[in-house]
Amino acid sequence: MIKSFIKYSSAGGLATAVHYLIFLLAIHLMLWEPWQSTLLAGCIGALTSYSLNYRYTFLSQAAHRKILPKFLLVAGVGIIIQTLIVAVLSSHLHYLLAQLVATFSGLILTFIFNRYWTFA
Repeated sequence: MIKSFIKYSSAGGLATAVHYLIFLLAIHLMLWEPWQSTLLAGCIGALTSYSLNYRYTFLSQAAHRKILPKFLLVAGVGIIIQTLIVAVLSSHLHYLLAQLVATFSGLILTFIFNRYWTFA
């Protein structure tokens, strides 16, 4: 499980980098609110994460039609939780700190569900 978590974290690191890039671009170029930016970034980051986790982390051989709906459910719940965290915290903290709290909040939850349900 430790090896899977390390691979999950490295794939997640890349997906998180994509998330933060989109998040910052949406805030600074599109002038979106932090919660809107994290919602968009979460969706794009989730697609990146799915691809990496399917091919690299869990080396899945299962059909996408079986795994993708499960992944989208887990990712969707994670995105909603992160968006709510950013919406609440960004009115009290800097938006980047709010996003960091949201990111770490979702890491353990999504790993457990993806490891033992989505890609099992």
